[in-house]
Amino acid sequence: MDPQLLRSIWPVFSAETREQIQAIGSKVLGLEGPAQGREPDLLPSLKRLVHSLKGSAASLGLDDIEQVVHAIEDGLATFNQEERLPRDTVEAMLRGLSAIEGAMARGDAGQSPVVEGLSSLLAALGHESAEAVPQTAASGAAAQGLEVLDLLEAGLSALCSPDVPDRAAVVRTAVERARTLKTSAESAGAQKVATLAEAAALGFTRMEPGGDSAGLAASDVAGTLVDLRTALEAEGGAGAVARAVHSLRASPSPAPVEGAAAQGPAGAAATTESRGPADQTVRVSVKTLESIALQVELLLAGRAQQTRRGAAHRVLMDGMREVLMHLERASSQLAMAGGGPALEPLRAGVTQMRGLQKQLLELTKESHRDGEQLTLVAQVARDDLRDLRMVPASQVLEPLRRTVRETSARLDKQVTLELSGGEVRLDRRILDALKDPLLHLVRNAIDHGLESTEERRAAGKPEAGRLTVRVEPRGSRIAVVVEDDGSGLSPSRVRATAVRRGLLSADEAEKLSDAQAARLVFQPGFSTREQVSATSGRGVGLDVVQATAQRLQGSVDVAFTAGRGTRFTVDLPLTLAAALGLLVRTGTTVSAIPSDSVNRILRLNPDDVGTVAGRVVARLDGEQLTFLPLAEAIGLPRLPLALDSGNVQAAALLTVGEDKVLFAIDEVVGQQEIVVRSLGRHLKGVRHLAGAAVLDDGRVVPVLNAAELVRAARPETRSVARETARPRILVCDDALTTRFAMKSLLEIAGYPVVTAADGEEAWGILERTPCQLVVSDWQMPRLDGVGLARRIKSHPQLHRTPIILVTSLDSPEDRAAGLEAGADGYLVKREVERGRLLELVRQLLPVS
Repeated sequence: MDPQLLRSIWPVFSAETREQIQAIGSKVLGLEGPAQGREPDLLPSLKRLVHSLKGSAASLGLDDIEQVVHAIEDGLATFNQEERLPRDTVEAMLRGLSAIEGAMARGDAGQSPVVEGLSSLLAALGHESAEAVPQTAASGAAAQGLEVLDLLEAGLSALCSPDVPDRAAVVRTAVERARTLKTSAESAGAQKVATLAEAAALGFTRMEPGGDSAGLAASDVAGTLVDLRTALEAEGGAGAVARAVHSLRASPSPAPVEGAAAQGPAGAAATTESRGPADQTVRVSVKTLESIALQVELLLAGRAQQTRRGAAHRVLMDGMREVLMHLERASSQLAMAGGGPALEPLRAGVTQMRGLQKQLLELTKESHRDGEQLTLVAQVARDDLRDLRMVPASQVLEPLRRTVRETSARLDKQVTLELSGGEVRLDRRILDALKDPLLHLVRNAIDHGLESTEERRAAGKPEAGRLTVRVEPRGSRIAVVVEDDGSGLSPSRVRATAVRRGLLSADEAEKLSDAQAARLVFQPGFSTREQVSATSGRGVGLDVVQATAQRLQGSVDVAFTAGRGTRFTVDLPLTLAAALGLLVRTGTTVSAIPSDSVNRILRLNPDDVGTVAGRVVARLDGEQLTFLPLAEAIGLPRLPLALDSGNVQAAALLTVGEDKVLFAIDEVVGQQEIVVRSLGRHLKGVRHLAGAAVLDDGRVVPVLNAAELVRAARPETRSVARETARPRILVCDDALTTRFAMKSLLEIAGYPVVTAADGEEAWGILERTPCQLVVSDWQMPRLDGVGLARRIKSHPQLHRTPIILVTSLDSPEDRAAGLEAGADGYLVKREVERGRLLELVRQLLPVS
């Protein structure tokens, strides 16, 4: 196929093929189970899907993909639907589908969509590559000949329909196919096939004008195609047909025939279905959909600004009315005083202003009416777009069947997967972002959670572990739950790993409760695996889950029961589109909180607030709820509360799932539609921020992540945060010996340390790793210590990070230059050995 044409068709082909692969994989796994209870249409529908995918790949000249799908099709052809599909066959087919997905990924990247390891895949599927199969092989060629016949029958079905879009094009394509088949048959000596092919070509030509003659010709063509099918089953015509098929696939077919019924062997059935509900849908690029959604959201924001200006206009109208009243009063007083030259101009001006006021009032009414209509249209458009972006959760759940199958086979474990909630619809952006986190959670459950067959048997459990993945609607939010019935998370093992990896000291780890220790699995780089394997041990996984949840304005939590299993719950909103936001003020900062998380706003009396077990709580409706100043929760300086002076305190009750927390606020500013915007990579680590929004008056306000605020307010979470927030120190020196010595000294004192060989390397570390203090040499290649200090102190986020310069330069001028560059401390290297470094570190960064 022409490369340019392939590029234009590829996006639609790629999207359709991925859907077909997902459906094929699910149905193949369904055939592995017992025949009882199986859907009656499971095998026929699977064959239709496979044949359709093969036809699509063939029409685009994608030989590798076509060969793999053809091998899967042949494997299904000999399968007895009353039996189970053999395990080896299922695994080979799933590997084939994964290989096709890899080829599709290469095609998406603009590369050639070749299938890696094609020969071994075909061998596993009971086939050989196309190069190894002679073109004269009767069985394979006969099957290919039937494909050509399917195309001719599809063309006949299309021409028999009353509303053919381009009759001449359909006839021309059918004649070309029939005569190509004739030529190939003649060269192979299959005279009967050649004669019937020519008769079919002539019959198609007679059908072009339409009318009664076309009906008679159609009858003749139908009879000819029946005879042609019989001839194709003869061994003599197989080689000719194989070459005909190859010739037909070398050039693309006109769109009308492909649109009519070229997707499968169903012929007229396919044509009939194409005029059903499928014709009422179109494929839309996600990028285009996102662009339209953004424009609608901007339209709504503009409408909010228009409403605000309308309110300001009404205020001006009221002011104008008062001015007119004063002018009329002045005119009356002037008339009673005997008038004068100014009376008539004044009365004329008042009359003119009355007329202008009436016109402005009419314009205001019309503007308000048009604005209300525009609001309604924009709201309907937003709701429709939201529905377009809402897709069933099954799109992310069903592919997990293959993941579980492949992972459990690699780890030699028996796993039963249970999926539920696939009908729940959620935002496509959330669905796409969930794919990797769900893969991590499922693989983690199989590798770490579920025991081996022998261990389960010894524990009196069923040999097959149970893994449940479900999507639960919770009002305007959803919960994605991944739960296993394994041995349960081991807090002692997590504590030991945290100590070994330097996240906690042994004493700090012992102080953690089991729930606090469990939260450590979300730390970056955390893994209880001692050795790296294909499944785990790299320390990448659950931190990705947490980061993704926070980016999607949600949170993730873990619960476990020893010996019975572990449950991970990801709490997320249903959609990321524009939402209603409550604007609250704390001090001078105005923030937006998604209204769906705000249970209510209330006022607390001093008697309602107290202390229980060292934490501040408030009594509300018979419950004792955690009470925190919102300013403290989002990292702002703690300001005095109204309660401190014995006054009534405003508070917002935030609810996420079953968790409730009261946050002290100063004032509710208002409520309006907000469009949440990303804050970029520099602020993605700020967990309590979901993004930012532009208000209708042009102000930019932070949008708070309610789920993360509520989770972080739990007593055990606040405790573990204090325990794990140990200062990390960056040591930078180009001399390995000096660097190692300072690192050892600080680690013995209990500080986690990271090292760098020069200023540039240190700067790169600071950009991606939070460090609370920097100890740096002065003289280094690329970027010296003074340059590093200046860069740190000029950075908007890092300027408060203390930096200590350690150098052999001891002159007063050198000290002055270092301190002028922003250094908070200055040491000569010989003072390090005398303990001055630790003293200075403790002064600038006391141990918590």
